[in-house]
Amino acid sequence: MKKVSFFFACLVMVFALSGCSLRKPPSALQINTTPSANVFIDGKLLGKTPYQASDLKAGEILVKLIPESTTQAMVSWEGKVRLNPGVLTLVEQDFAATEAGNSGQVLTLEKIKDNKNASLTVISDPDGIVVNLDGEAKGFTPITIDKVGVGDHQITLTKSGFLEKTVRAKAVVGYKLIATIKLSQESTATVTPSASGSVTPGPSGSPAKPYVEIKETPTGWLRVRMEPNTNATEAARVKPGEKYALLDEQTGWYKIRFETKEGWVSADYATKYQ
Repeated sequence: MKKVSFFFACLVMVFALSGCSLRKPPSALQINTTPSANVFIDGKLLGKTPYQASDLKAGEILVKLIPESTTQAMVSWEGKVRLNPGVLTLVEQDFAATEAGNSGQVLTLEKIKDNKNASLTVISDPDGIVVNLDGEAKGFTPITIDKVGVGDHQITLTKSGFLEKTVRAKAVVGYKLIATIKLSQESTATVTPSASGSVTPGPSGSPAKPYVEIKETPTGWLRVRMEPNTNATEAARVKPGEKYALLDEQTGWYKIRFETKEGWVSADYATKYQ
């Protein structure tokens, strides 16, 4: 299984509160998605991602995210999110065409009785995933680790058949960092459809020329865009070593066919064969 890591800068933090008050401090919520999505909270449309609200009432809310994609159907996400007083909760989702392909995480902090230490709880979908904290194996999800060091940590989840995922998050003294993480199921398909949808093999199992082969990338995957520019909607992700029929090219970009669909990949990370 190829190692594919996703890194997120954790924005979860305790609000800086001054003075004394018997009133509970407000909660905050930040939502980031790829691609952009409509945000529904408790059934009400409140905006689009990236979304942030800083004066919410603590408690459980129902969040529904419906991705905006005019070129490919993507599965929406819905879940209950607990907002804690004085805490910014971070929700991040990467949408895909299937539920199994979706991935994301919810990061929040929960006050604990131990005011001298921090702790960590990792919950995953699916469960039974190996958890490495700062490169050290800790066990399988769901797992709670008491007395973790205060400050930044790297949480890596691995399971056969799923894309490896790494989340960077900050532990805060007197709080439990709760990371609820969903992994994307790894695709085993490596064939390339032709224009008719059937596979067109070439020499040594390659597609018929012209075709492109995806090079190694820093992330272990390469985005397929709907248009030949970096601001265009992401249509899919392809892996190094995979080969796709070449349909067209523009400066710095190759148009490929994947899963009976079409999209553009950066020529910096693809080799053309013709």
